Amino acid sequence: MWKSIFKSITTVTAKKEHCADPLRAFVAQMCTRIASHAHLADPVAEASYCVVDLETTGLDLERDVIINAAAVKIKKGRITKVYESYIKPPFPVPEESIQWHGLRDEMLVDKPTIGEVLPEFLNFIGDSIITGHHINFDIRMIDRHVREYYDCSIEGTPWLDTMLLHKLVVDNNTSTELDDLMNVYSVDCNARHRALGDAIATAKIFLRILHELTPVYRTVGDMFLAQKGLSRKDNL
Repeated sequence: MWKSIFKSITTVTAKKEHCADPLRAFVAQMCTRIASHAHLADPVAEASYCVVDLETTGLDLERDVIINAAAVKIKKGRITKVYESYIKPPFPVPEESIQWHGLRDEMLVDKPTIGEVLPEFLNFIGDSIITGHHINFDIRMIDRHVREYYDCSIEGTPWLDTMLLHKLVVDNNTSTELDDLMNVYSVDCNARHRALGDAIATAKIFLRILHELTPVYRTVGDMFLAQKGLSRKDNL
């Protein structure tokens, strides 16, 4: 993965000879790709999706940090690639957070920082449509970190949320938690509340939902607008 990243950085540097920080330029390029709406025109069945899940030190978008990040690529109805990284936080992991994911300081002490992980993580997402469960939280957390470390943003990124998509499949459904959808779609999770375990479970759920929605929506943009309208309606 890093070889391809460094090759991309070299390409960016060649295009921007006067750039003082090629890594920052590379991350900015990745943010632009991720935030692009170009792929909303892709047919639902042909688009590339990337299911993202994070574990964090808490739910405060201004103070808490990412300590475990995972992503699962989906193309043409199947999982094609997976990514996972553990991340060393700049402060001790709060006990109330440990109760959820079980990630303790001693497990993260030798891991890279989020600033080191972000270029690889963003490169993995690439041109895919970001997907996840309650995904707005994950996008906003990633956005805050890229702003802090690389002075760029993924604000405005198009997204698909399995919680909302499920509501498009089942009218008047009140299921909002990942565990609810795992039960509905008979999906097991080998490592619940770890980023990769949750991302794989969400990807399997998404594939089931996608099978239901493909005959209804022609493009990713059609599906995106339908769930976005639902989120406004329910104030989600």
